[in-house]
Amino acid sequence: MNYSYQIIEGTEIQPDELKIARAKSLALAIQHHPYCIEGTLVCRRRTDNSEVILVTLDIEIPQYPANGIQVYEDVAIICSACDNNFPEVYALREDFEESLPHTNLCSFDHPIALCVTEQSFTEAKLKLTEFEFIGYIRNWFTLTSLDKLHQEDQPLEPFFIPKGYVMLTHLYDPEKYTHLNRIGETNLYELSNEPSGHSSFHLFGFKSDPQTHGFVRRQPKVLSDIGEIIQIDGIAFPVVLRRILNERFKEFLQNQSLIKRKLAFHCCIPVKRHSDDTDTCSWEYLFFLTEASILDIGEKSGCLSQIDGLIVPIIIGDFEQEVIDNIPIELYSSMLDYNPSTSALFNNIKKNDDAFVLIGAGALGSQVFDHFVRMGFGTWTIIDHDNLYPHNLAKHSLDRKSVGYNKAIKVSEKANELHRMEIANPIDSDFLTIKKDDSVIAKLQDAKAIIDMSTSIAVARTLARDYNETIETPRISSFLNPDGTDLVVLAEDKRRKFRLDFLELQYYRCLFHDESLHDHLKYEDSLKLRYNRNSCREITNRINQTDVALNASICTKSLQLIIENGEPTISIWRTDKTTFEVRKYSFEPTKWIRKDIGEWTIHFDLWLLDRMNSFRYSKLPNETGGILIGSYDLSRKVIYICDSLFAPADSKENRSTFERGAEGLLTEYNKYLKVVDNQLCYLGEWHSHPQGCSTEPSTDDFNLYDYLYKRMSRQGSPVLMGILGDDDCNIIFRPCPT
Repeated sequence: MNYSYQIIEGTEIQPDELKIARAKSLALAIQHHPYCIEGTLVCRRRTDNSEVILVTLDIEIPQYPANGIQVYEDVAIICSACDNNFPEVYALREDFEESLPHTNLCSFDHPIALCVTEQSFTEAKLKLTEFEFIGYIRNWFTLTSLDKLHQEDQPLEPFFIPKGYVMLTHLYDPEKYTHLNRIGETNLYELSNEPSGHSSFHLFGFKSDPQTHGFVRRQPKVLSDIGEIIQIDGIAFPVVLRRILNERFKEFLQNQSLIKRKLAFHCCIPVKRHSDDTDTCSWEYLFFLTEASILDIGEKSGCLSQIDGLIVPIIIGDFEQEVIDNIPIELYSSMLDYNPSTSALFNNIKKNDDAFVLIGAGALGSQVFDHFVRMGFGTWTIIDHDNLYPHNLAKHSLDRKSVGYNKAIKVSEKANELHRMEIANPIDSDFLTIKKDDSVIAKLQDAKAIIDMSTSIAVARTLARDYNETIETPRISSFLNPDGTDLVVLAEDKRRKFRLDFLELQYYRCLFHDESLHDHLKYEDSLKLRYNRNSCREITNRINQTDVALNASICTKSLQLIIENGEPTISIWRTDKTTFEVRKYSFEPTKWIRKDIGEWTIHFDLWLLDRMNSFRYSKLPNETGGILIGSYDLSRKVIYICDSLFAPADSKENRSTFERGAEGLLTEYNKYLKVVDNQLCYLGEWHSHPQGCSTEPSTDDFNLYDYLYKRMSRQGSPVLMGILGDDDCNIIFRPCPT
């Protein structure tokens, strides 16, 4: 091989004289590799002690190869003694095409440096063999000959190897900014309209003619190096720059601070994937930073001078092209700033622009919201009237700087600052006090989902019942159990056939019927922490931040899925305190029937009705019964019947009469109340009538109801009687006197 490239020059040695371990292994692999041409191996040692291996490879190519790839290709492989990166690989042919994808920039045109793998050397070297590395090189040639090395769906490569980056804001407008300011001591800059005083540059923007993607062969060092690559209306960029400096000469003289500031240039380059494409595939934003100011250029051109600190012209508008051409430059590429679009991309999710309302920005709510914000998911209205206090810092997404301020306002500010645009709008109010405000109702109507994390039953009931005629938006409620190990998510379907108040009652019932969840709502006094001596109600829970963080992540993923599929949900995730395993409990939402009696509305769970019917059939021909369990809402005059404890063993069940016993019933009922934390209660009695009989109450039934009514109404509690027959359950109800 007779190549005179300086980079491969060195003293020729025999393969067994190689000293670098990787070079020795490569030489040995080449000698035994079936696609390395025998007799072409040449080894050299350079003056810097790195070792060069030259070899001809047999390449698998199609009948009509693309990009000029040939069957036999000469390559050089350079191994360094430090072995801290892949060996350098060069294609040696003097007519090898330039500007191919996956080649590396050098300070020379030839040979062409190949990028044969995208792997990290630190990871790859643990198992990389020299046979495999030769395979990487051959694969590079083969795919390039097929024009498939750079896939159609692969992002276009940058034009140059940048020294650093400039952050581009969302919806970037190149004419909007006049300065580049350095961030800290990094090679990262941000756009601004004011100089920061710290490594600040005055910025000039240009839009160039379209270019085809692919690396430029040389890393630009001075402005003239980019003249052929970046052109504006067919004119080289340095020539255009000289024209602008001359045309705006007088304007610059009137701004003494600008004329002394270092210059930076921004080029917006339309990029085509293929040279014959008519449409632009993407845009490349390049920044060229210099150490030169307009004053420096003018002084070297002989058209500007400083006299006693005052800048004065010598010859109007005569900046020399040679001076401009030789301005040293450092190339900076663009980096998209963090915004909803990029955050969704980085989180591997589809961007969501829907509006959401979050009620409650406490421990769970703030952390779930923070997850959504960092994923660029949605725009938000946050409603919370609480302020952040020191004890909240243990498990809140906000930090000490927000102590004493409203939670909704501060989490919104944090989100908007993160994205540098408004994605969250706070409302510093108690939801129950503003629930009738037109602006609040409009927010609820426009939302994709209303997410309640206020841990307030009053808020949940308001959302479930008070907007049924005006707001179709599905409601979702999520909260933690008292010790923070269990996450609960109750979600309406997108058509609201399964309402939130029904889901809540079913959730309580499910706790009792699954014995493993009997401690779900268990509340230990030791978990309470009083943080104000002035009120016995000012209490916070001792919940571990790791539990809140884990459940917030699960909650966020769950909400995403619910929002996407619109299915009703009753789910509990429980974390084992010893193994930290998470178990999910899912319960099928059931349908309810409604009965209106006067001003009152009674809702009856069909799951319970089916269960009562089955129990009745098991006892026929005798009558049977039990007690009714559920909840009531006195302010809205609503009663929910969701469960029953059936007749105990000492009950008297006959063909025409039923007398409920009491054996063990009180114990079981008290157990029920404890499991559900008193969220359900006794509502009355039910019994069955024989087959073929009416469900109209008998005299005995009326007498029993009167007895119950007198006892319960004294306590202000409504009382029901259910009579179950073949086809229906007749509900007897009389409102309490007011």
